[in-house]
Amino acid sequence: MRPETPGLPSLPMDESIWEDGYSLVIDELKQGALQKFWKHYYGASAEMVVSGDGLTALRKDILAAVPGCTDKPAVVGFLLDLARMCARARRSKHSLHVIAD
Repeated sequence: MRPETPGLPSLPMDESIWEDGYSLVIDELKQGALQKFWKHYYGASAEMVVSGDGLTALRKDILAAVPGCTDKPAVVGFLLDLARMCARARRSKHSLHVIAD
């Protein structure tokens, strides 16, 4: 899904990426920001806004997860793109809005 505001960065997550990364993120990582993000993929429970220290926590969780999924390049690519979005949003004092289909 693309944002309705032109020029607003977006990062769609294919269902296959969610499925491929699910067991690593949910079963093998400690409870944290990335788990909360990954756990809910559909519906209103999937929507969230992350800002400030939450962006830092999410990025930290993402970077900790990447080494565990090197055999899944699409998941790694998505996670690294998401980590970059978190860093840019934090530097710009913006927030990350997760919008579910």
